[in-house]
Amino acid sequence: MKTPLLLLLTFALAVRAAAVVLDVNLPYKELRMKDGTVMTDAAVKSFNTTADTALVLSGKGLVSLPASLLPDEVNARLKSLAPNLSKEDLAAEKAREAEKYDKAMKKAERRQQDAEDEAKAARDATRNLNLKQAEIGGSKSDKILEEVARVAANQAKIYFTYQDDPHSNIGAVVKSDLQMDDPEPVPGWAGRYRVSGTAYRQYINNQSSGFGRGTKDFEILIQTHERKKPEIVDIWVK
Repeated sequence: MKTPLLLLLTFALAVRAAAVVLDVNLPYKELRMKDGTVMTDAAVKSFNTTADTALVLSGKGLVSLPASLLPDEVNARLKSLAPNLSKEDLAAEKAREAEKYDKAMKKAERRQQDAEDEAKAARDATRNLNLKQAEIGGSKSDKILEEVARVAANQAKIYFTYQDDPHSNIGAVVKSDLQMDDPEPVPGWAGRYRVSGTAYRQYINNQSSGFGRGTKDFEILIQTHERKKPEIVDIWVK
């Protein structure tokens, strides 16, 4: 996991603030800032002469503030403790500070881009895996439905050709056609499917020595199993 941008920016700002830092320890019972904020039992711990900021420790923790917010006497004392730099030295120091800051920012941007690229690659890999699993699952489900439909059609053809109404006047079935719906899962019963359909038959009428025709609606229940062929549970004519 790459370093978050916020942490890198904090690092970059720390680099910037580390240009010319004067370590001090100026305790105050009370510090009344120019914006009205009051800090009690506070201490000025350092002064950045280039950024013109002060690090103040109080009950609220360590806070970096513009030196201009400090009381005039505190600000003046800090400036009196700072080394005198010529304009050329100050300009050179600010140039070095700006260069370090720019490098830190560019490094932070590169790391942030790397983190975003890594996160995108992880999301793409997860999405592709999910799609592949869904495709495999869908393919397996389609195969199961095809197998159930095939078994149901074979069973219906056998039933309405040789087994239906053995004591009726129906003789040999000359022709049989089936119209079948797609298999439907049976709620609350894992792996069980219901297939509805209609059988159309032309047969020899034993009583009239002629031909007869008829249709019958039916349903077939089929149970599927892992690594076993589907089996017929029941068939009934409506």
